[in-house]
Amino acid sequence: MKTPILRIGIVLRPQGIRGEVKIQPLTDDPARFKKLKTVLLEIDGEHRETGISVERIEQDAVYAYLQGYYTRNAAENLRNVYLCVRREEAVPLPENTWFVADLLGLNVVSDGKTIGRMAEVIPTGAVDVYRVEKTEGGSLLFPALKRLLTRIDLDESVMELDSTVLEEVRVDED
Repeated sequence: MKTPILRIGIVLRPQGIRGEVKIQPLTDDPARFKKLKTVLLEIDGEHRETGISVERIEQDAVYAYLQGYYTRNAAENLRNVYLCVRREEAVPLPENTWFVADLLGLNVVSDGKTIGRMAEVIPTGAVDVYRVEKTEGGSLLFPALKRLLTRIDLDESVMELDSTVLEEVRVDED
C-alpha cells in the first residue's frame, strides 16, 4: 500500500543560536530541499505543516530554518523529528525504483512460497540491503539486485524473488 506521506529527512541537531537545524537527508537528491516552501513535521505520530527556509546544502547535510523555531531551545525540540512531504510533492522516480516506505510490509515470495515481510531497507552506499522478517522466525538479508527482484507489485503488496539468485546472495539471521 502506498503511504500518502513520505519521509525526506530527519533533524539531527540545532546549529547555532538562531534556530537553524542540521538535517540528514533521507533522499537520493538533497537538492530537492531547495525547492520546498513547506514540510510536514512528524511529531508523536502526527504531521504538522511548517515553512522551511534552506540556508545551504552540503554533501551529507541540509541546514535550514523551520518556521516557528527561531531559537536554539526551540530547535532543540526538533531533534530526531522527521521532515516529510505529501506523496504528490515527491520527486518523480525513474522506472523500476520505489520509495522505501512503499517497500516496507510487502509480502516477499520465492517459487510461489511466502518467505516473510519486508522489514527494513539498509542503505550501504552501493547497493541497498533488504531485511525480511521470515514467517518461521529470524531474518533474511539480501542485496537489492535487479537479477534477484523479478517483480514488485505495490498494488498486490508483493515482491517476488528469483530463487536461484536468492540462494547465491542470501544471509540468514536466526
